[in-house]
Amino acid sequence: MKRLFAALLFLYLFTACLPQSPGPIIGLPGAHPTEPLPENVHLANENTAPMPVPVLYRAESSRGIYEPAEGIYLGAWLGPHTPKRSFTDTAGRRHGVFAYEMHLGESIPTTWILQCIAAQAAPLFIIHPPKEALPHEDAIADLAYKLGTFNLPMFVAFFPGFHGVSQANHGITAQEYTIAFRYARALFLHYAPHIAFVWVAPNAEATAGSPFFPGHDAVDWVGVPLFAKRDDSGFAGDILAKFAPFYQHFQAYHPIMVLPLGVSHFSRVDHAYHIQDAAMEIARVYQGLAAFPRLGLVVYADAFGLSPANPDDFGIFIEVDLLRAYAQAIAGGHFISALEKDAPQQALWRRSAFAGYYWEGRMFIDAETLSAELSMPVPRSTIAIEDRLFVEGAQVAGARISFCETRRAILVKT
Repeated sequence: MKRLFAALLFLYLFTACLPQSPGPIIGLPGAHPTEPLPENVHLANENTAPMPVPVLYRAESSRGIYEPAEGIYLGAWLGPHTPKRSFTDTAGRRHGVFAYEMHLGESIPTTWILQCIAAQAAPLFIIHPPKEALPHEDAIADLAYKLGTFNLPMFVAFFPGFHGVSQANHGITAQEYTIAFRYARALFLHYAPHIAFVWVAPNAEATAGSPFFPGHDAVDWVGVPLFAKRDDSGFAGDILAKFAPFYQHFQAYHPIMVLPLGVSHFSRVDHAYHIQDAAMEIARVYQGLAAFPRLGLVVYADAFGLSPANPDDFGIFIEVDLLRAYAQAIAGGHFISALEKDAPQQALWRRSAFAGYYWEGRMFIDAETLSAELSMPVPRSTIAIEDRLFVEGAQVAGARISFCETRRAILVKT
């Protein structure tokens, strides 16, 4: 084992030094001549206004293990006393993934895995560092071997940084963390190649430049927690807006999961229930997530209730109105109940770093979407909106441009 560890350590430290691919293009408007809005083009009147919407386009990318061809897997992180069947029956949809939290060195929950098999769902293990000191190499190898014997599609989120426990306070340095992660990845490739390995960021501000990121070659999926918490004025920020730059940074390299997603309906800030607000936010968030095409899994944090470390209650199972709102939010065909094991390899949708506008059936594309991301010429006829240059979709040659109601986004097919 020590010889294996030394060899793998050398290999992965060497590959970690190789240059990573550049990040997605996000920049300021180019130096195009600004033309005023023509007199015959009115994007707003006293009754309506143009709607900023995401713009999606096709790009060549390698599909990740278990990444769906289209849509988002439904996942749930349930409390120990919430039966999977009761949750899915009440929610009205079968869920493709269930999450389980454990520390390295603890016993494999065989009964829980069998329950996942009965529910036709893939297990997702959140593996935290051991509670007590032990030889990490042997414990990681043992975990990989035992999970591999089930020969099931699974996800493993190794040493994640969320739920009040960040990677920085695990008591290990960034170098120690990335070495452990890459070593674990190598062992899982050997003993359990059918398990997707997940790096979970501590928050949506993380990038591949973080010293705790183990490298694109050591990661199958990238995850991030999103919690809509409450303050004195309501929800503390827009979690979709926080998620967008994180997604933009990683979409070219990996499928992405939200692990977990939680919307608060009670907070100790005001000691009041806000069921209706939470129901509306759940509907808004799930609708908005459909516009992130490489978002492949959303795991709802039903198990995250009030605790000494958590002043917000994100659970939905015991609140009838919230569970009804959740059921309605996931009812659309964009959400998937079963894991896709062999999705076809094809060009994937990518989200532009620049929003477009949709107004009364007319679509307007940011000039930088065309020039910087699609390498297409910008027509001479441009329109200035909010100090940026846009091109009406009908003026773009060589592309089919349409509006998708499900994703509430403009689609550009070249």
